[in-house]
Amino acid sequence: MLISLIIPIYNEQPGLAQLWQTLAEILNNCEQKFEVILVDDGSTDKSWQSITALTHTDSDAVRVYGLRLSRNFGKEAAILAGLHQASGNAAIVMDADLQHPPSMIPQMLSIWDNGKVEIVEAVKRRRQNESLLHRFSAKLYYRTFNLSSGLNIGDSSDFKLLDRRVVDQYIALPEVGRYFRGLTAWLGFHAVAMEFDPPQRQIGRSRWSIGKLLDLARSSIISFSSLPLRSLTWLGGLGVLFSIGFTLQTLWYKWQGFAEEGFPTVILLILGMGSMTLLGLGLIGEYIAEIYWEVKHRPSYIISQSIAPSCSSNQEESDSHDQIKSGHST
Repeated sequence: MLISLIIPIYNEQPGLAQLWQTLAEILNNCEQKFEVILVDDGSTDKSWQSITALTHTDSDAVRVYGLRLSRNFGKEAAILAGLHQASGNAAIVMDADLQHPPSMIPQMLSIWDNGKVEIVEAVKRRRQNESLLHRFSAKLYYRTFNLSSGLNIGDSSDFKLLDRRVVDQYIALPEVGRYFRGLTAWLGFHAVAMEFDPPQRQIGRSRWSIGKLLDLARSSIISFSSLPLRSLTWLGGLGVLFSIGFTLQTLWYKWQGFAEEGFPTVILLILGMGSMTLLGLGLIGEYIAEIYWEVKHRPSYIISQSIAPSCSSNQEESDSHDQIKSGHST
């Protein structure tokens, strides 16, 4: 039985030796055979050189493949590239910074038990030492996503085991822009959660800036729900009711023979309605932008170089930029 292990990598060169040392010790003690697919997502350091070296250290039980994307397409695209190349009975996706403990892999395989459970996902029992603002923002995001999409992804992570059936369905989806956690939940396969305490990052630092996290939150909510658009309708309805009430109040005051100063009220109404209009136009623009990117149908990623295991009889190394796979091809 073959298991595919997919690891997206972006500027992780300092920690790759430690990652491989930890992985090799665990995988070589498992009954299954593994193919480890290291996807270099356009790193600017020497990550690709380290990946190339690792392809020469594999064994009959653990084969190492290297994929190099032509530029930084993002983690979601790197995961998709790895899943496209995976040929195992199941695929495990994990990060390269060891915050997804490799020691959980044998237990994940045991729960999976050759397809009786289609998805085994690692769920954070607690978050790392983060600021109060970061914790609050994360809880707010997950709460908003769950309410707007109807999908409960909780504190799940990208550390998941997917049965072959799930992998085939995932890569067959036609979307260009993808959210791995959301789509695996949307597919609806039987999932079992495993709680874990993520260890502190030992080497390097997180590449997720506040801007990238906000962009991920925006795109994920928009791609899974039309609730923000519907909220504009509700907001417009409330505005109509407010306008009717304000009109009746004005007519009543006029009938009673006294009038109040109207300049502050008019200014507030203009500012309020103008802000609501701009907010609505901006929100509609976000959805149109998502449609714009989808209809162009560009490939999710481009592979510029690939390396097969050194002990494979058909070893090859390709520098051709013609090797293109999109998110909707198999």
